[in-house]
Amino acid sequence: MINKTMLTEFFLMNATNKDAKELNLLYQDFSQYFVWSSSYKIWTKRIRGKIIGRVVTSHPTGGERYYLRLLLMNVKALKSYDDLLRVMVYVVRHLEDLQKKRGLLQSDNDLIECMSEAACYQMAYSLRRLFAMILVYCNPDNPKKLWEQFKDSMSEDFKHLQNFTKKNIHFVVVKHINDILHSMGCDINEFNLVPKIISSSKVTNEAKEVYFERNINVSDEELLLHQKLNKEQNKAYDIILQRVFANKSRAFLIDGSGEIGKTFLYCALLATVRSKGFIALATTTSEVVASILPGERITHSHFKIPINIDEKFSCNIGKQSSLASLIHDEKLIVWDEVSIKKKYD
Repeated sequence: MINKTMLTEFFLMNATNKDAKELNLLYQDFSQYFVWSSSYKIWTKRIRGKIIGRVVTSHPTGGERYYLRLLLMNVKALKSYDDLLRVMVYVVRHLEDLQKKRGLLQSDNDLIECMSEAACYQMAYSLRRLFAMILVYCNPDNPKKLWEQFKDSMSEDFKHLQNFTKKNIHFVVVKHINDILHSMGCDINEFNLVPKIISSSKVTNEAKEVYFERNINVSDEELLLHQKLNKEQNKAYDIILQRVFANKSRAFLIDGSGEIGKTFLYCALLATVRSKGFIALATTTSEVVASILPGERITHSHFKIPINIDEKFSCNIGKQSSLASLIHDEKLIVWDEVSIKKKYD
C-alpha cells in the first residue's frame, strides 16, 4: 500500500475539499493556501503567514521523475495519477509520450527553464556539464538558440582571463563543452553551435581535469570574501593560511551546526590561495552538495578512492600520472562533508 505523501494528499484535497476545488491550483502553489502536517499526513487550510511554494528540482536525464515534475508545474487541480494521464484523453505508456502529446516538449521552453534555474545557483563549470547533458539526452529543437541564450552564464569563470576577447572566451567554453561531450561519445560539431569546426581533443579525461584545476579563475567578488568573515571564521582563516603559506602540513576540522558559515569560510580560503597562483582542491563527500564550492568535485572520483574499502585500500593514482603531479603541487585541500565518511577514507 502506498503511504500518504504531500502529492497523494494534494490529489485528495483537489477531489474532496471545496476550497481547493475553487482555487484550482498548481502543485507548486498549493502551500500558499494550505499547510502540510508531517505528523498527521494531511493538508489543512492556511490561517496566517505567507510562503512561496516550490517543487524539488530534477535533472532532464532523470526520466519519468523529470517529466512528472514538468506536468505538475503545468497542470492544475490534479486529482490522481490517473488524472495526469487522462489529461490527454487517453492513457499513454510513458510520461514522456504524454508530455509530447500535450505539446510541452514541442519547443525548448522546458530546457530553457531548466538552464535558467540552474544558472541562478550553479557554477559555470557545472552549467556547462548540464548543457552538454541536455544536448546529448534531451534532443533540443534549437541547440544554437539555447547556446546563444546561456553562453555568457557558462563563461563566467573565464571572463577574468587577461588578453581574452569575449569571442575568444566563448570559443574556450565551446572547447570545454566539446571535451565533456567526448566523454559521452558525442562531438559538438553535430549540434552546429558555432560556424567554425571544433577540432577533437586527444587529451585524456584525467589531463582535462588537471588542466581545469590549474586554471580556475577567481572573481573580484570572491577575492573580497575574506573581508566579510566574522570573528570566529577569521580566526580559523588566519591559522589555516599561516600553515598553508609556511608549507607546514596540517589537518584542520571545521565543525559546527548548519548555517554557521562553514561553506563561506571554505570559499574564502579557496579564493585566497588560488588568487596567489597556487592550487587549491575542493572536494565533497556527498554528490548532493557538489558544486557549492568553486571547482568542487566528488572525493571518490577526484582521488580515485575505491567504493569498497578497508584498512588496506589504496587510491588508484599512478605515481607518474598528471593527477599525482597535481596533488603534489597543491597548497590546500578542502574536503566538505568529511564527517560522514568512513574512518578508512
